[in-house]
This record gives sequence, structure tokens and C-alpha cells, in this order.
Amino acid sequence: MFSRFDPVYHGHFKCNLKTITHDYPHILKFLRRVFQTPKVAQTVDMVHIKKHYYTSHLNINPTGVYALWDGPVLD
Repeated sequence: MFSRFDPVYHGHFKCNLKTITHDYPHILKFLRRVFQTPKVAQTVDMVHIKKHYYTSHLNINPTGVYALWDGPVLD
């Protein structure tokens, strides 16, 4: 889901020319609408998502360090 892009793909996979938060207002608006759909938000555990991506790809991130930012406010 797009909710992973800014907090994970932007930094971890070096897709960092632009962010959904700052550069794609229409995608951000769509993402917020999807996130507001009943039961969708409860399926997104950003702490778990970030921990998984940043600590399981040791060839990309050997130190396991990851950003504190959880991406755009969606609720």
C-alpha cells in the first residue's frame, strides 16, 4: 500500500527524489480516503512495517538503523 512509500521506500530503497507527502498531493488525498475506509487503518502497523523492512534487508541496511518518521498523517 502507498502508506509504506514515504517511511520505507523513500529512504530504505533510495526512492528519494520525491515524497508522497510533499510532492504528490492527489496521491496523498487518495491515500487518506483509502485509510479512512472502515477497517483499513487497523491493518497498518507502521512500527512493524518499518522494523521488518529496515532489519530484514541487511545487504541494503547492514546497521538496521531506520528513520523515526512514520510518513504522512493519514487519519
